[in-house]
This record gives sequence, structure tokens and C-alpha cells, in this order.
Amino acid sequence: MYGNKMKTLGAVLVLLVGLVVLSGAVSALNASIDWVKVDGDLMSPGLNEIQDLEKDNEFSVRVNVKALADIDNAEIEAMISGYDHNDRVSDVTPVFDMKANVSYTKKLTLKLPARMQDDQYRLRIYVRDRADDELQSEYFLYVDSVRHSVVIKDVDLDPSNEVEAGRSVRALVNLKNYGQLDEDDVKVEFAIPELGIKALPDYLDIKSGEAETSEELYLRIPVCTEPGQYQGQVKITYNAGDGEQVENVLLNVVESPSGCEANQPEEKPESSEPSEPSEPAQPVQKTVITVGAQSQDLVAGEGGAIYPITFTNSGLEAKTYVVSVTGVDDWATVKISPLQTVTLAPGESKSVYVYVSAKDGAETAEHMFSVDVKDSQGNVVKQIPLSASVTGGSGSESASDKSSLRKALEIGVIVLVVILVIVALIMLFTRKKDDEEEEAEDEISGQTYY
Repeated sequence: MYGNKMKTLGAVLVLLVGLVVLSGAVSALNASIDWVKVDGDLMSPGLNEIQDLEKDNEFSVRVNVKALADIDNAEIEAMISGYDHNDRVSDVTPVFDMKANVSYTKKLTLKLPARMQDDQYRLRIYVRDRADDELQSEYFLYVDSVRHSVVIKDVDLDPSNEVEAGRSVRALVNLKNYGQLDEDDVKVEFAIPELGIKALPDYLDIKSGEAETSEELYLRIPVCTEPGQYQGQVKITYNAGDGEQVENVLLNVVESPSGCEANQPEEKPESSEPSEPSEPAQPVQKTVITVGAQSQDLVAGEGGAIYPITFTNSGLEAKTYVVSVTGVDDWATVKISPLQTVTLAPGESKSVYVYVSAKDGAETAEHMFSVDVKDSQGNVVKQIPLSASVTGGSGSESASDKSSLRKALEIGVIVLVVILVIVALIMLFTRKKDDEEEEAEDEISGQTYY
């Protein structure tokens, strides 16, 4: 009997301890949430009112809370649950103290990711202190797609780790259209503002809900670029220029193995002989045009190569030049970036990039072509001979392959003709023999015996 009483008393004590622990875990904060506003609109708890928001946008949440007693180390958190990705939709205020009977209004900012599904979500508001006492209130939101929304999903750089000065870096940009409408002529740009260089832009048409990848965007790092880390910039523009997104990428530039000095114009040595007095020299009014690699390797139907041309105006007046390419119509396609027309202020330098890609059917050979530079009056001031060594690619055949195929066909035709001649002769001889045998039989059958 005594033992049963002790067991009963022990069970009651365990139950009381559990209730105390549970009551401490769920104890409410000694405060109240008076109101919540989303982008200035007053919200009502529950399903009586549902606020519509567009994804790929930020919105503000203002929370007004009143303390019923002094509360130290309080914070307010706003979050949207049910979004299954790492970029959580939440924000929390810095820790603050509250005095009894004083109302406090705090602002939080949430960003709705573009990849959120169009659906209904719950906005939960938490007010907590250090002891985990808390208040909670929830509101309903409907997240909808915007009409225009294109985002950069990925940027692929090659080389991705480091690039030598004087070499080119290639960028492929993957985009996705999260908007309600199809987007035409989405402009994709790749540049390094610090070096003053940019690639020829690409234009994409992207249907709603689909993804597209840009063409290869090439940037040639100037040969005398100081080694270090530079910030590249990928920029997209859509919806007739109203929509824009920029993503930064880091490029590690290392020194060229050939060095910078090897690519600089040679300086004339100073003469040690005394010179006669002369009139003051007049400034030289000329433009220095330098070329990078003048011969490069190409694969037919695959990628291309960049021929950089740098203009330096050493005169005192602005100069304008027009760049064109000749001798490539039958074997290659050409793009000139950023523009064919180059305008130089006094003392200014600019670079033009001639991008050459061999066509699928280009002959495997060394191809010669020319870059012509004309002044503003249309006069040719310089012709730059360049070359490209084309090798066979997918969809193209080398000259030796074509020659071998042609010889094989010719031999096949000759063999076929010989076989036909032999068969015709055999048939002719066989038929002649049969005719002779028939004539002999006719002669025998025609004899008369007495």
C-alpha cells in the first residue's frame, strides 16, 4: 500500500515537472502585435484578406509591437514558409529593448526570388526575447509572376582561374525568362570597365519560362595589363531597355610569358654626336596603329579567333577611322567589336577587335585576308595583312579527304565499266556459239538418204 502511494506520488511529480517545462517552452512574450503592414497596406490575420505580390521584387514589412512590461534583448523576424530553396525569404531586426506601455515600429525587407512558384504563402511574424518567449502572428500572401523578368542564372568563363595578359577570355551567359511574356532582343554584354574593354554584344529571344545561352563573348586582355584581380561585368538589358540585371565576375590576370616590353614599339637610340641648333620641333600629327597576333589557328565550324588592333592618337587633334575586312567572304564570317568607327581624342588610345570564325565548309589551308583602315574622308591609311590557318571541323572535309574520295569514285567507275565489258563479251560469245550449233543441227536434219 505504501509502495503504491509512493509510485502515485512519483508519477504526479513527473507530470508536474513536465508541465513546468512545457509551460516554460511555450510561454508567451509579455507584449502584443498591434498591426502589420506590407508595402504600406494594413494586413489582417487569417484568410479574410490575401495580399498579392509580384516575385523578383522586394517588399517592406512594418511591424508595430507594444510591450506590457520591460523586455530586454527583443527581436522581430518576418519569414515566408513553404519555399523549398536555399535562398530563404526572411529578415530579422537587430536586437533592441522595449519599455512597458511603449509601442515600437520596426521595418523589415524581404525579397521574393524569381523562381518562386505562383501560389499562396504564409507570412509569419515572430517577436522574441533572449529567453525564447515569443509572440507569433501569420498573414496570407499570393505570389504572382511579373510581366517582364529575365535573370542571369550562370556565367561560364574560360579560362576560369587565370588568364595571361595578351590572351582572350570567353564568357557564356545562361539566362532564364521568369516573366509572363516572351522577350525579344535580350542584349547580353561582357566588359571589364577598369581596363576599358568590352566584347561584341549578343541578342537572344527567350520564351516565357524557358532558358537560353548566349553565344561566346570574347575579351582580349591588353598585353601590358598589370597582374592582379579585375572585376568583369556581365550585363543584360531587356523589355526595350526598361529591364536590366548586372552580375560581377572576378578575373585573375597574370603576366604574359613574353613580357610587355616585347610588344612595345622600339625606341630609337639617342645619338652621342653633337647636333647643330635647329628650329623648335613641331608636334607629330600621327596615329600609331599596332596589331597583336597576325596569324592564328581556326577550326572550321567551331568558335573563332580575335585579332586585336590598337589605335593611339599622338597628335593634337581628334581623329576618326573606319575599320573593314576584305578577303573573307568565301571562307569565314567576321565581327568587329565594339564598333567599326573609331574616334580618338588627342593622346587617347582605343582597341578594336576583329573576330574571325571559319565556316563549316572552309578549306583546310592557310587563308590570307586584310584589315583596311580608312580616315574620315574614306582614304585608306593602312592595310594590315593577316592570316588564319584553318583545320577541318565537324561538317567540313579536308582537301586530301576530298581528293581520296574522288580517286576512289573514279576507280570504282573504271572497274564497273570493265566488268560490264567482260559480261557483254561473254554474252556475245555464248550467243554466237549457240547460233553455230543451231546451224549445224539444221544442216544435219536437212540431208536426204537414198
